[in-house]
Amino acid sequence: MNPASSVYDADLCHSPLPSIPLLSPAAASAPVRRRQPRLSVELVSGERLRRNSWLQTELALIAAPSYDDASAILAREVAACTHLYIGRDSAGLLAGFFMTGRELMPAALGPPLVHVGWSATRHDLKNSGATMALFERCIRDVQRWERRIGRRALLWSTTASPTIYLGVSRYLAEVEPAADGHYSREGAHYARRLRERLGAPPPVDGGHPFVLHGVARATRYSLAERQRIARICDRKGFSLFTRLDIDEQREDRLIFIARTPDDIGTTLSRASALALARRDRNERRRSA
Repeated sequence: MNPASSVYDADLCHSPLPSIPLLSPAAASAPVRRRQPRLSVELVSGERLRRNSWLQTELALIAAPSYDDASAILAREVAACTHLYIGRDSAGLLAGFFMTGRELMPAALGPPLVHVGWSATRHDLKNSGATMALFERCIRDVQRWERRIGRRALLWSTTASPTIYLGVSRYLAEVEPAADGHYSREGAHYARRLRERLGAPPPVDGGHPFVLHGVARATRYSLAERQRIARICDRKGFSLFTRLDIDEQREDRLIFIARTPDDIGTTLSRASALALARRDRNERRRSA
């Protein structure tokens, strides 16, 4: 499952790049007659990212509150990135980013691959739904790529964050493993191929093929991020990572795979607006 070639992509050939409107917390509750602030979404090629040290610094600053040290994951993800989606608020400040990598595999080696990579949100926008516009733009671009090449892609990644898994499960199709840990024979086949790709050993007899132990070297969440994730898992009653013995502090990860959905925009746009409005109401209650 080695990369066959880099992919020329028409998504990166348009200038200026279009923006996708997203309500800010204040705008979510504002009267319709008022002009709405927007979160502009820009697509940056991996090559451009690797040449832009200032942009890399911006990404590191956004991610810093979520990690003890984000430098290792930044270096890995920047090296593998082909498509970076960044969102800026009305003041031009970076609000969040979403990094992906595409590979057009020869048909004999399997489906085209899309690594659903690293993402982070500015600390004051955590749990706001602000990155949903980036995710939506990415998935729409992947769907256009699938139509252009005439093949369906396999989306994949590794994560220690239940919140990432929950978001993927809600908005993508054919996600494996399922929330109860089950997986298909085909899913297990892809998981084994991805393990080889990552340089991870095969699972021990009876081991879960999607579980990787001790692979995420020098990448640990900050205490605040661990506490935030724990609160979300408790509120949603989500226990998959616990049942599979995935411990982020031991550098464990879960592989997940998925396909693009038939439709994504309406659901994501509605969810994003609701999340921002909910955050705004909570902030007003705290300040009252």
